[in-house]
Amino acid sequence: MSGCEGGSCSTCSSGGDDPDRLPPGMLKCYDLNQSTADGALVLVETVRDGDSVRLTDVSAEMLGMADRVCEGRLFAVVFGGLEIKPLYPEIFGYGTDTLYHVRDRRLETYMPEAYAECICDIIERVNPATVLFGATPTGREIAPRVASAIGAGLTADCTGIRTDGRRMTVTRPAFGGTIMADIDCVGFPQMATIRPGTFPLPEKKEGQGTAIYWQYPGDTVKDVMSDEPSDDEEDDIRDARILISLGDGIRSRSSVDVAESVARKMGGMVSCSRTLVEKGWLPRSRQVGISGRTVSPDLYIAFGISGTAQHRAGMMGAKRIIAVNKDQDAPIHTIADLSLLADAEEVLKALDRSL
Repeated sequence: MSGCEGGSCSTCSSGGDDPDRLPPGMLKCYDLNQSTADGALVLVETVRDGDSVRLTDVSAEMLGMADRVCEGRLFAVVFGGLEIKPLYPEIFGYGTDTLYHVRDRRLETYMPEAYAECICDIIERVNPATVLFGATPTGREIAPRVASAIGAGLTADCTGIRTDGRRMTVTRPAFGGTIMADIDCVGFPQMATIRPGTFPLPEKKEGQGTAIYWQYPGDTVKDVMSDEPSDDEEDDIRDARILISLGDGIRSRSSVDVAESVARKMGGMVSCSRTLVEKGWLPRSRQVGISGRTVSPDLYIAFGISGTAQHRAGMMGAKRIIAVNKDQDAPIHTIADLSLLADAEEVLKALDRSL
């Protein structure tokens, strides 16, 4: 038979006496055991903004990134009541094809176990190749529960993602931030938590898609005995467009006050490296780096920061970097757009006077 090439079929004798034997090479060509998972699912978080709610920046960042680099359809899941509906056009505008809106009065108060169970059910329904959470308090609590329940691997606190077809490779700090590790995900679904500020905030626009109301099927909701909001109203350095950042080269506590004055005049905020947090000069919420926060301001001015790998991992998203450090061998100079080889405190005082 023309084109048979030694296969096993009923019209030629090359297949031998076993009628159930497959032609040589067929299993290799047709791997029936491979996963059919496709697309990406993103947990969308919201925060209260006055009388309404808005998407968190990291949710918008993940949706925009997933729409660019992930193959297949883009799914999203969000928890909340009717206040979520005005956000539909924005969520669809970031590339979402189908939004699963979990509406259940029992879940108006955050319930990590119930949230995880709902997400597991949605994963079973849509069979995504990739599942993404923000590396937020909520994402860090829910993602491990989901991964454990569905038997998937989870790469936490990622600062980069690239894809090859359905396959995902994530980048995250390892060994205390001394190296940046690329991790290949070998099973589906591939799961990761993404540090806020890792990806650029996409342009806000409106779109259309399919919204599906989802009901929590379980009955294990806990009773909340008390719910008190935090008194911490400090602005978040991740929202600042200009950061005046201080490092080990700042020797005087009074220089922090000078930096605050400069930041106020420039419409920015003061951030720092781990050293100043350990000295007690600034709170941990101001720390940039592996053990701090990831930022992506328009302008990052580093005063007396050497630029260790741990710190660089937290500020590489900055659009412009100015380094003020008298040590010409400091690693920060290798990534700076402008370097000043000068005493950081003297330049800081001069800048305050000039402003």
